Amino acid sequence: MRLGSRLRDEFPRGWWCSARWWITGIRDLALSTAAAVATAVFVGEVKRAVRHRDKPRTLARLSGTFEGYVAGLLGNSAGLVVLATMAIEDGLSVALTALLAGWCLLNIAISATVFVAVARSRIRQSAAWAELDFVEQHAPKCGRPPETIEEYRAQQLQEQASE
Repeated sequence: MRLGSRLRDEFPRGWWCSARWWITGIRDLALSTAAAVATAVFVGEVKRAVRHRDKPRTLARLSGTFEGYVAGLLGNSAGLVVLATMAIEDGLSVALTALLAGWCLLNIAISATVFVAVARSRIRQSAAWAELDFVEQHAPKCGRPPETIEEYRAQQLQEQASE
């Protein structure tokens, strides 16, 4: 995909005055940040991911992006290492160390569960995920009409999935 096509997808005509574009972007950024920093607030999403682990469409619509959960896994793992180092070097109180370690471990467990559920689904049902990825990449955004063959095909696949 060319750079111009990618930029057009991310910044469609009139994006600066489109409330829908701004609200969607801010919501996605907030959910990804929350998934990276405070994964524990997504316990319901984890239950949904485990319950629907064989349904790619449901997994694709989880709150927070997959990248946010991976960032949560990596960030909290790094935080646990830093916490252990601080506890050894600076002699943090046992209560504070236990509280922060529990928080990091909870976030790691939740992020790892989502990661495993999505990875397992992507491996076992690669054709369904390929279709979902195609639609996500090529579907017209912000209500603009389709302009290319790929965008028309992605719009047809979206309509078939909603039926």
